[in-house]
Amino acid sequence: MRDFLDDRPLKLRRDRSGDRHYWRVVALAVGLALISVLLIILDRQGIVAPARLAVREAVQPLAGWLSERRAMIESWWATPRDVAALQNRIAELEAENARLNSEVLRLEQARVENIFLRQQLAITRTYPWKILGAEVMVRAPDAARRVLTIARGAEDGVRVGMAVIGQQPGSSPALIGVVEAVGPRTADVLMITDISSQLSVRLLQADGAPLGLMQGQWQRGSRLRVELIDRNVTMRVGERVVTAGLSGALDLPLDLAAMPAAVPIGAIETVQQEGQRQIGAIRPFVDPDQVRYVWVILSQDE
Repeated sequence: MRDFLDDRPLKLRRDRSGDRHYWRVVALAVGLALISVLLIILDRQGIVAPARLAVREAVQPLAGWLSERRAMIESWWATPRDVAALQNRIAELEAENARLNSEVLRLEQARVENIFLRQQLAITRTYPWKILGAEVMVRAPDAARRVLTIARGAEDGVRVGMAVIGQQPGSSPALIGVVEAVGPRTADVLMITDISSQLSVRLLQADGAPLGLMQGQWQRGSRLRVELIDRNVTMRVGERVVTAGLSGALDLPLDLAAMPAAVPIGAIETVQQEGQRQIGAIRPFVDPDQVRYVWVILSQDE
């Protein structure tokens, strides 16, 4: 029996599962090739592009959401985990915040200084004055006197008796006070509204410029008043008042020889008769209590 089997070859049954797998691979490859050719043809005919754009628009929100999640995870992963690192990071942020605040203050100060410099340029173009800008540092706490302190002094060329002007939005530069005392780097300015302030002034009229004496009236409930030297001259509401530049010759309490002429002061607001005297109340062009920056008139061009 064994010899019979050895001599006669056996015909084994062919495994057909391998053939099916092979043909499946071939069919898939052919199908993919046909699909590729079809897509190329459709793309050349302009049919695939709209579909591709539509798919991209549909997938875009999901892609954006995934990108945000990835950024959040990367940020979380980069965040320090230990207390010491967090404290160092807080200190860095606080230092950066302080630096930025200082920069903002510097820029704001530069902006303010630029405004004052433009005002000063406009003043020097209009009036024949050499002026020095100064910040108002302190106002007298004593309500009995109207005095302010400015951040300029003898080292800057400021002298007793010099005129101090100010300017407010919408107004022309006008006298607000006179230098009363001078230190090396600061000076006290007596406001023109103080009752001890007296100046020689002129009233600008169509036919002349009569001389008068102006006195502060703040302590008496008003601001400024003027009385003309010549009582025969009629004073009218609206007429402008300027400095006469003669105060030094009138032997007044302050040495006002440095007071130039024609510095604007204000306008006549009301006029009243007191016997033969005419008393005019003056509305100042600039309120001395409102200025934060002033200019000292160092000299006047002849």
